[in-house]
Amino acid sequence: MAAKGWSVGRTAEVIGFARTAVRARDERVLIHVLVDPSCPRELVLAVKDALVPARSGGRVRVLPLRGCLPSAEPPDAALALMGPGSDVAPALAHARQGVPVALVVEGALDVALPETEDELAARVGVVAASSPEVLADKLALWLSASVEKEIALAANFPFCRRAVTQRLISRCALQNAAVGAVHLIPGSDLPVMTANQVKLALDIAAAYGRPLEPSRAAELAGVVCSGLAWRTIARTLLGAVPGIGLLVRTGVAYGGTLATGSALRARFDIEPPRKADASSGDRPQAGEALPLASPQADDGYVTIEGGRA
Repeated sequence: MAAKGWSVGRTAEVIGFARTAVRARDERVLIHVLVDPSCPRELVLAVKDALVPARSGGRVRVLPLRGCLPSAEPPDAALALMGPGSDVAPALAHARQGVPVALVVEGALDVALPETEDELAARVGVVAASSPEVLADKLALWLSASVEKEIALAANFPFCRRAVTQRLISRCALQNAAVGAVHLIPGSDLPVMTANQVKLALDIAAAYGRPLEPSRAAELAGVVCSGLAWRTIARTLLGAVPGIGLLVRTGVAYGGTLATGSALRARFDIEPPRKADASSGDRPQAGEALPLASPQADDGYVTIEGGRA
């Protein structure tokens, strides 16, 4: 039954998954960082260290929070680095433009949000971190949930990869659990679940900025084999404990997908990136954020506009 499911059409579908993953990986991601002088310097420097693009598609523009107005090209997300008493109006102006905005503060009580309409409030989040060590993880969780170009976000900013891939894995596991729950024709669910897991493998590779080359075929073959193994486990459980078919099918589909996705992610975590994995021309361009030459500066950034520092 599985062999019949993997027809020429299914192979073409997987090729389409690969092309979609490449396009998603290579999308341009623009993040604005709005800095208020009252923001603790440790948090500012932690954001600067995290937002170092690994590929040429990542762009970071740093602006002063005070008096900052939305630009003609809305960013994919804006981070407002604030201190106690900072003006939230510029950040809300970006949110009104449809941009997801994170108010980055040392403590949740450092910022007071005015009452706003629900649609606007849904685009504004507070990322509170008492120390730079926990800021990156919290920021990654917020960005992965807020930026629509999640695969490009992970490919360009490595600190977001675990959060993004966890969302991809969980989403695929829920999809496969739903497929397992709908048991119409014995064996008909396996090709669909395996195709979902193959797409997941391609998306995870793209999120890690890896090229989708022939060497990926071994990973895809492993995904197919793992699908067959989980199917065998499900059949064994169904034979041993009859009457719990729905529970077994959904549980094995969900847990098997989680295990397969986690194994793929673990491989990329320990596999050092090759030079070919990064796009050429990954040097900072005009308008990107660079470290300040002066260690006495308050915000830790300099924005280069039109060649002027």
